[in-house]
Amino acid sequence: MARVPRIWRDLLHLVIGGRRREPPALTGIIIANGSERFEPSFLWLWSAATREAHARGIQLLRESLSPNQSAQYEQYGYFDVVGGETGRRYRISAGSQMNVHQLDEKDRLVCVLCFAPAGGLVVGDVMLAQKLALELFESDTLKAANRFQSDPQFYPSYYF
Repeated sequence: MARVPRIWRDLLHLVIGGRRREPPALTGIIIANGSERFEPSFLWLWSAATREAHARGIQLLRESLSPNQSAQYEQYGYFDVVGGETGRRYRISAGSQMNVHQLDEKDRLVCVLCFAPAGGLVVGDVMLAQKLALELFESDTLKAANRFQSDPQFYPSYYF
């Protein structure tokens, strides 16, 4: 721990609930309200332009969701998508990697899919691209996606 710079040591203590004092170099921390609970916890490290891009990406995603998907996303942080060709159901969670879960007819996890558009896109844009890919180009998307079999110890209990 002695090799860790003081600011990171203070930050670590703040995160795990150690010391309650504010490290001197940490300013401009954004505290998210309940509707922004899926924002990264280190949002204050991003530049203003990056924070703005992230907010625009989430806004575009929310505008593109159906009313049911929007309600799901607001309440749970994920939304379900029906594949455009097979009718399979997929659950897209907040994130950009390994955040697409294929579900069976009883809402149980079948497998985890990992696919995303190329480029350094913000999370909202990645999730919107995943939604559109499954709805419009499901078979091509499944061919390109990495597929991981479900293992109960790594996924939320509501799948099993």
